[in-house]
Amino acid sequence: MAATQYKLSIGAKRQVTIPASCMKRLSLEEGGELLLEIVGDHAILLPLVSVPRRELPEELRRKFESRRGEKSSDIPLSEFLTDMGYKPRAEPSLTVEKKKTRPHKARKAPAVSLK
Repeated sequence: MAATQYKLSIGAKRQVTIPASCMKRLSLEEGGELLLEIVGDHAILLPLVSVPRRELPEELRRKFESRRGEKSSDIPLSEFLTDMGYKPRAEPSLTVEKKKTRPHKARKAPAVSLK
């Protein structure tokens, strides 16, 4: 089968318009989904099809169902955050001190760092 090429322009919001002839050839409809696959320095768009779980063959459905739940590769969120180098901020003090109020200039909120 001969390859067909389409030149697509990238819009201001990184959006791409797919020509009608391409949509028809791939049986795509508005609201459909494409999978963008990067292979080396190439991009491949693949049409996706969603199938309700109940319509899968029984054997395949059981295989998917068996993969649900906790996996051996799952780790607690706290461990993940530690591995990423995240350090929680110090707990704020619950003691409230009254200070004399006086007019002051508006200040910017301090920057928050997640390091």
